[in-house]
Amino acid sequence: MGKSIIFLFVLLLSNTFGFCQVEKDSLLESYIYPPNSYNNYDGLTPKESWDIHKAAYIKQLKAKGGTSEEYDKSLLDYEKQKKEFLTLVEERNRIAEVQREKDAELRKKHAIQRHLAEERRKKSQAWRENAKEILIKNITLTHQTDDSESMAFKVTSKMTLYIGIRAHIKSGSTLIEIYNPKGVKEGELSLKYQSDANQKVKEYTSGALDKTISNTEVGEWQIKISSQKSNGNIAMSVAQSIKPTVDE
Repeated sequence: MGKSIIFLFVLLLSNTFGFCQVEKDSLLESYIYPPNSYNNYDGLTPKESWDIHKAAYIKQLKAKGGTSEEYDKSLLDYEKQKKEFLTLVEERNRIAEVQREKDAELRKKHAIQRHLAEERRKKSQAWRENAKEILIKNITLTHQTDDSESMAFKVTSKMTLYIGIRAHIKSGSTLIEIYNPKGVKEGELSLKYQSDANQKVKEYTSGALDKTISNTEVGEWQIKISSQKSNGNIAMSVAQSIKPTVDE
């Protein structure tokens, strides 16, 4: 009976020791991973994070043991990994800075475009409120004949005159001229179709004339159109201020 009790006691101690024992190298083999984030945590730069970590890494190497050659090699590998990482950080920051500059420039351009668009809108609104239409005409040109046509419109005041002409032709040539009541030419638009043998579909040759005339001559004005075998269309509009401008 006494021998049995002693045997059980020894067996219990052996099991207890077996469960409580920790492998000698288990803590020493655990690896402390170096910082691998590009972000700045707790106000630390990536380099500062690596420098702080290095102290823990050295402590781990010393606890692990090994030869001085192994220790030096581990530190060299660590510094190489650190240098490569910091190089990546610098490149990432450079790219981010370039992108920020591009974004700022793009925002600046958009702001300018919005400003110009708003100015055009205000001018257009002011024009609609302060001008009256005198002539609106759309003309179709055919290539079958050479033609000459004249449109007359009367100006009854010396307020500013606005003339806008848009023309598109896909054959021949067209000349559009503006004459005041004294027969003086105030402007012209000349178009000659230029064909391209490489184009399967004929493209139009287009042109525009926008004329603003202050202190306008009172009387009958003329817009003359001369076309030679032209095929296309012409749109024109004439308006005049009903309120004095700054210069009037």
